[in-house]
Amino acid sequence: MSSFALKCCAVIFMLIDHSAIMLYDLRKIDPNTYYLMRTLGRFAFPIYCFLLAEGFRHLRHDGAKLRRHLLLLGVLAVCSEVPFDLLAHGQYEYLSSQNVIFTLLIAFGGLWLAEGAWDRPLAGLGIAGVSVCLAYFISSDYRGVGVFLVFACALYLERSGSWGYGKRLLGMLVVMVCYYAFYCWSGANFGGPGAVWRYFLAMGWYGLPHLLLVPLLASYTGTLGYRNPVLHRAYQFFYPAHLTALCLISHLLR
Repeated sequence: MSSFALKCCAVIFMLIDHSAIMLYDLRKIDPNTYYLMRTLGRFAFPIYCFLLAEGFRHLRHDGAKLRRHLLLLGVLAVCSEVPFDLLAHGQYEYLSSQNVIFTLLIAFGGLWLAEGAWDRPLAGLGIAGVSVCLAYFISSDYRGVGVFLVFACALYLERSGSWGYGKRLLGMLVVMVCYYAFYCWSGANFGGPGAVWRYFLAMGWYGLPHLLLVPLLASYTGTLGYRNPVLHRAYQFFYPAHLTALCLISHLLR
């Protein structure tokens, strides 16, 4: 599985996810179809986190490229906020929730700050913890759970270069199980086992398909795959572009 193939999977799943929101709001699909599409859409975010961590791994020794990518994420986050609020909340400004690019921006910045701290676990954990808390503070989509997943993927990619498929499969399973456990614990407002169980019964199953990504991500070969600068740029701007398009389609169909 190449980077290009993972990117294609990510944009398809994300389009399914956000199309479900638009279609359900327009009463074009029933609740069962809506939940099926949203469940399929859950595959997108972990792939984006994995690719962000892999992108950082390739840029880590080039400060200029790191700064450009951080700036790009900042621009994408700002440009995505209005269409995100319109699609997800039906209003131009919704301060209680920010789009997911802010989560990725915080995670990328945290990885940059943590660069060189892999051999100093306490320093790396401290930076990761602050990054997680910052995502919760600004209420970005997926919040600190998303930041945690980016850091976990970065640690996996740092160690897995010489591993065989079986060991990569086990390593990615550990990453995704920890992520899913944190996902449910966070959803339960960091309560005890009873609260986590109640959250799982109510909403936690919604993220369970994340675990099905383990074989896909473990099969990543470290190769770029098909290379095309236009498609690469389209991938980078797909998030704000497709949100804007869905908002326009929704407006025209009302």
